[in-house]
Amino acid sequence: MEKISEKQTPEQLQKAKKKSLKKLKESTKLTTSKLALELEMKTNELNKTFVQMGYLEKKGKNFTLTKEGKSAGGVVKSNGSRAYILWNKDTKITK
Repeated sequence: MEKISEKQTPEQLQKAKKKSLKKLKESTKLTTSKLALELEMKTNELNKTFVQMGYLEKKGKNFTLTKEGKSAGGVVKSNGSRAYILWNKDTKITK
């Protein structure tokens, strides 16, 4: 995270604030498995629910994020070898 100091130019300060806000927003996102834990559900149960809600689509063994899922706050991330989906902590679930 970029430091915010009084010696920065207004442009540098604005950039640092944006980075800090982005980090904060990302920290309010959870992987599907962590969201499932928060909701006291099993991960595959939550994935099935997201498919029924139209947020995910199952392709083979993998799930892909749909337009509806993106609209609901889902974001695809990758750690290089594997992609995963992050959800807002307050994602509404309808069973």
